[in-house]
Amino acid sequence: MSYSLCFLINKIMNYYRKILISILFNFFFIFFYNLGYAEELNSKLETKEVDYLKLLKDFVESDLFLISSLDQNILKNLSGFASYDRGKFSFVALDKLPQPKTSSEMKCLAEAIYFEARGESIEGQYAVGEVIINRVLSTEFPNSICGVISEGANRLNACQFSYNCDGKLETINEKKIYGRILKLSKILLEPSARFLTGGATFYHSKFVSPSWSKKFLKTNEIGNHVFYKLP
Repeated sequence: MSYSLCFLINKIMNYYRKILISILFNFFFIFFYNLGYAEELNSKLETKEVDYLKLLKDFVESDLFLISSLDQNILKNLSGFASYDRGKFSFVALDKLPQPKTSSEMKCLAEAIYFEARGESIEGQYAVGEVIINRVLSTEFPNSICGVISEGANRLNACQFSYNCDGKLETINEKKIYGRILKLSKILLEPSARFLTGGATFYHSKFVSPSWSKKFLKTNEIGNHVFYKLP
């Protein structure tokens, strides 16, 4: 092989060697640059996460802890069920609210409150509605308001709500009271603290003394009704 040919081959190899070194240099530069950027970005995200968790922690320790530390009497006062605060939650206040858009569940709830407690105070009406909601939330009863209301309605004088199986035709004649109870039912259907009856799922009139009441735990007396829950 001539000297000139060897020189040419060597020059070509040096050229491609430079190209290869350049490619490798750029590759490692980009790799380590991106690796450093990723670590920096991850560090920033971790910092943000810590800040977020701190914010959440502060929220839990302030608002939620404060609410959970209040007893039922204080919560009752805040809700409007207090002797000095009746203006915030009263029949007069309900009358000022617009009539809600009704649903089948709301109608069933309003119907039950109307026939069971329309002559009661607002606390008494709310308490009866609360029992119905408590039943819906319990696994011991149907999981809908209409289902709870109509349970056993085909048995004369042996249903859960007496107006449904007393053999009488029930008619809503007092439209103003019913309209007000519809608004109350709308409030009951919203997520809220239900504490008037202490989790009761049963109640009866004070004018009777059913045998089943001895098997349950008495939770409260409101208006003309006594309230109980399962032991």
